[in-house]
Amino acid sequence: MKLSALPVGAVVVCEIFHLFEHSGIYIGEGQIVELQGSGLVRAVSINRFFDNRSGKHLLVACNAQGQVLVREGCYERAIAQIFTVQDYDLLNNNCHRFTQHCVSGRNLPITSFFDLKTELARVWRTDVLWPQVDLER
Repeated sequence: MKLSALPVGAVVVCEIFHLFEHSGIYIGEGQIVELQGSGLVRAVSINRFFDNRSGKHLLVACNAQGQVLVREGCYERAIAQIFTVQDYDLLNNNCHRFTQHCVSGRNLPITSFFDLKTELARVWRTDVLWPQVDLER
């Protein structure tokens, strides 16, 4: 899948040193809304999304047919939180919890990428696959 075909509201992920993942919401024009470790919710370029992370690939949540999964209201919830500050906590209020909230509108105790994947599969009622996005660099 090419970046230019990625719909707004898509859930995207990159690796952090092969141990963790970082997630956010794609909002178009090469921008991703993320919860930063400082607690600031911000829109960043894809290159900035990769800053200080070892991941070189952007992954996107898709169904088994390769269709990007997007839920109504996700894009709007992500946009509405830009420039807000949250009480960031590595386990209790992290990027995965932020991403899940954008998708579902619910505040659930999401502590890991595994929890995020499990909740997204429940929300979309399908297995969620994570193909790589062609960044057209």
